Amino acid sequence: MAKMERISNMLTFDIEEWFHANYDHINPADYRGKGSRFRAHMDGLLQMCSDTGSKATFFVLGCIGEDYPEVVKEIARQGHDVASHGYGHELAYSQTYDAFKADVKKSVDILEDLTGTKVLGYRAPSWSIVERNLHYLEALEELGLQYDASIFPVQTFLYGIPDAPTEIHKPKVGGRELRLYEVPMSVMNLAGRNMGYSGGFYFRFFPRLFIKQAIKAANRRGSSAIVYLHPREIDAGEQKLSLPPKEHFIHYYNVRGTKSKLESVLKSFRFTSVSEHLKQHCGLEV
Repeated sequence: MAKMERISNMLTFDIEEWFHANYDHINPADYRGKGSRFRAHMDGLLQMCSDTGSKATFFVLGCIGEDYPEVVKEIARQGHDVASHGYGHELAYSQTYDAFKADVKKSVDILEDLTGTKVLGYRAPSWSIVERNLHYLEALEELGLQYDASIFPVQTFLYGIPDAPTEIHKPKVGGRELRLYEVPMSVMNLAGRNMGYSGGFYFRFFPRLFIKQAIKAANRRGSSAIVYLHPREIDAGEQKLSLPPKEHFIHYYNVRGTKSKLESVLKSFRFTSVSEHLKQHCGLEV
């Protein structure tokens, strides 16, 4: 299938280990440094991007920068964006404002030291910028970041702002328009409700034809779709957390089929990074 040429979509990855998950009984520190297939995952993702001519934004945890500095350097060397995913995958709405700001700054400092380039963007772990901590975006502005990609315009038990704008915009906090851009996750409207289709569980759950048709529909409207995945989602052989049935289903459903599905989607559409999209379409100046 030939790539659609008129619209560039955005490819994003949340770069973390297999054990970075926000469940009460999971402490990532208990697993850190005890083995994973992370390097192989990253080699696979970078090779896939190279093979399909895709550029991406990699939202990287600060602790990943500490544990795998050479991986972060290679991401940047290959021309991709390195953006912040926070330091240790703590939920933003579980932190105080000051703790959140310090967490993001710590990660940004680590990533900038590794790449020698300015970090422009941030995505909260588990989409944890919600209505009650929307003002945390001001901390990102204070740190000099140019965009946030933390808001998912859906409603789930863990995250979401269902009535949030679905297009790129400059958010308002306390009646003031911020200087940074908000890049919300892609949604489609089904039976009057927003639903994701192009990342994480949604990407694993829906058939590839459905995802491609949804991306085509967004592109026909003049909108760019956003794909997001985690390294663990391309490898059914990676270690798995012990989770209750519902959480296990959400976390691991159809991991076996994700790598080939992603490759097929990347071959079918044009993909670029978030910052490049903002430069081309929103006048972002770096």
